[in-house]
This record gives sequence, structure tokens and C-alpha cells, in this order.
Amino acid sequence: MSQLPTTAIRLLSAATVLRRRLGELCHDRAGVGGVEFALIAPMLLVLYLGAFELTMGLSVAKKTSLASSTVADLVARQEKVTKADLTAMSHVAEAIFVPYASDNLLIKVSAIRIDDSMAAKVAWSWSTAGDTPYPANSVATVPAGMLVANTFLIRSELSVSHKLLMYLPNFSGTEVRDLTLAREFYFRQRVGDGIVCTDC
Repeated sequence: MSQLPTTAIRLLSAATVLRRRLGELCHDRAGVGGVEFALIAPMLLVLYLGAFELTMGLSVAKKTSLASSTVADLVARQEKVTKADLTAMSHVAEAIFVPYASDNLLIKVSAIRIDDSMAAKVAWSWSTAGDTPYPANSVATVPAGMLVANTFLIRSELSVSHKLLMYLPNFSGTEVRDLTLAREFYFRQRVGDGIVCTDC
């Protein structure tokens, strides 16, 4: 029985110490910054990586437009071209994409003649794939603003693959890693009334 007061005193003392420690912990603000950083850091990291990926994608998309328009512009300046000339256009496009990769680069160049009845037909076509993408004399689709009687157009179609650098399928919830960016441009012939491809 003589031990009970001692035990009670110890329990009371422990409870007092515990209450004091809890009070100090509740009023202590020293670790608030660390906790807030631990909560915000993952979101900031995701935003940073997302902004980086978006910037890369927009830059490649801009170069895709530039490459497609450049190819059409260069061909539209000629009076006569060959397959070798058109193949050189792929090197021009690849140079424009530097420092980005130009994987699966596909270029299609079509010459379109519009007659006096406003009918647009393919005169010739060429592709980096080595085939003829559009048969000669097949009907061509031309934007309304470019449909002018007795004119000659060059159409370039360019597509390229863009890989997402920060691809995390389990994190992003998507299996999309490769995007295909494509652009199409029409240019009127600069000189003469037609462009001939001698071996297309």
C-alpha cells in the first residue's frame, strides 16, 4: 500500500510532462515551412515538367510549320524540278528541325493546276516515302481562298513524330508517348504558268 502514492505521483508527473510537451508542440512553428514545402514541392515539380514539355511541343510544332512552308516556297520558285531536287527538300526540312529530332519525317509535294472552270487537278506529286501519293489528273482539294482560275499551286504536306520526353505512363494516366505533328501549305507559282517534274 505504501507504493500507491509513489506510483500516483509518477503518473501525475508523467501526465504533466506530456501535457507540457504537447503544448509546446502545438505552439511550435519551426517546422511549418518544411511541411508546406513537402506538400507543395510535388505540385511545383509537375507544373515545371509540364511547362517544359509544352514548350518543347510548341517549338517543334512551330518548326513543323516553318519546314512545310519553306518546302512549298522553294518548289514554287522553280519552273522545272526533278526527284533529286525534291529529295533535297527533305534535307532542308531536317536542317530546320535542328536541334530537335525529325523522326519519321514524311513530306508530300503536289503540283495542282486550276483550269478556267475552277477545277483543281493534280499535275504531279512526290513523297519521301518513294511513292506517288496522288495520281495525275486526280481531283485536288484546295482552300476556297486559293481557288483562282488558270493558276498553278504547290502544296506541301509535312508530318513528323514528336516524343514526349517526360513520359510517365503510371503517373500521367496515359499511354500516349509519340505525337504526330502535321502541317499543310499552299503556294502559288512565282514564275511562269506551270512547274514540270521531269521524272515524277
